[in-house]
Amino acid sequence: MNENCPVCGQPTEIEVGFYIGTGYVSYALMVAFFVSSFVAWKVLIGMTFELDDNRIFYWMFGSIALVILLQPVFMRLSRSIWIAMFVKYNSNWKNEPLEYNERMDEHMKEK
Repeated sequence: MNENCPVCGQPTEIEVGFYIGTGYVSYALMVAFFVSSFVAWKVLIGMTFELDDNRIFYWMFGSIALVILLQPVFMRLSRSIWIAMFVKYNSNWKNEPLEYNERMDEHMKEK
């Protein structure tokens, strides 16, 4: 991930360990993915919960495989959501330069 936004210069690593909280966002995204894929599977396939019906396992293994393949997408999305929760968007960013934030690391102060 870039240290600064290539467009506006906003540091993406606001403080040490800033992105540890993305685990919560990623968990919520995974739950939403599994619930929505289950509802879609239920509507399209119409599975029933019977002892001799194994279609639930097809959904489960398919969803797990998709989550593994889409993990980089979910990671980027959760990081984007996390930073958007803490950094206010400035629509006038071209005319108002970024001010130093005291929570930034020392090596970022020089940039």
